[in-house]
Amino acid sequence: MGLAVEREPIVTVIILEDDTAVCDAIATFAKQMGHDVVTFHDAESFFAAMVPTGDDMLIVDIGLPGIDGARVIQWVHALAEPPQVLAITGQSQTAIRDFLEGMPSTNLLRKPLSAVELSHYF
Repeated sequence: MGLAVEREPIVTVIILEDDTAVCDAIATFAKQMGHDVVTFHDAESFFAAMVPTGDDMLIVDIGLPGIDGARVIQWVHALAEPPQVLAITGQSQTAIRDFLEGMPSTNLLRKPLSAVELSHYF
């Protein structure tokens, strides 16, 4: 019998994903789980619009165009109160391994995503 992991309640789920279909699917799932959702299709728009807090969850595609997900993750981890971070990618295992090298501790899911996988983080 495993122990339940107690997490702080998530106030807002922030989704950075350039694929509109994937972004919409994650947003719909998060809303069904009772969360407020904000979406961005690139990091530049996210940086211009808001600074997440420790009460938020950031779901970020590591393959974003322009400023990539790795730079976003490094930036949020440097905040005084960083949000929870979930990186997502459709890249190969080799690319994932290269991405994780030297990165702050980050949860990562490989696309295609499932509701079961996502539910572990909400």
